Amino acid sequence: MNVGSYTGVVYIVESGPNGSQTLRIPVSLSVLASGSATPPPPPPSTTPPPPSNTKATLTWNAVASPNLAGYKVYIGTASGRYGTPLDVGNVTSYVVNNLAVGTTYYFVVTSYSSSGSESSNSNEVSKSIY
Repeated sequence: MNVGSYTGVVYIVESGPNGSQTLRIPVSLSVLASGSATPPPPPPSTTPPPPSNTKATLTWNAVASPNLAGYKVYIGTASGRYGTPLDVGNVTSYVVNNLAVGTTYYFVVTSYSSSGSESSNSNEVSKSIY
């Protein structure tokens, strides 16, 4: 290979029951002359991974309380750190869609009463998307 810089794209195709998802990864290669110093690596990409059709289905046991108004699902990408909750209503399952490839998601569920009181978090569960 000649001395110089080369760029290209690596494609990874993920197939699943709901179709396939293609992940596009730009790559670069520098070929140096013999005895040349190695250049520093390029900075890491700040581009978030593309969304996929991958999903997580969460289910939980119903709370037996006459004051139960509904449930909230909390989602985060770090254990114990969640974003704004999703009020999913008075159901015992929820499907989270469009999870990004290369990310691990963490989930907890709380219940809330008609007066607005919220329970403590459920046990945390996680799902890694590959």
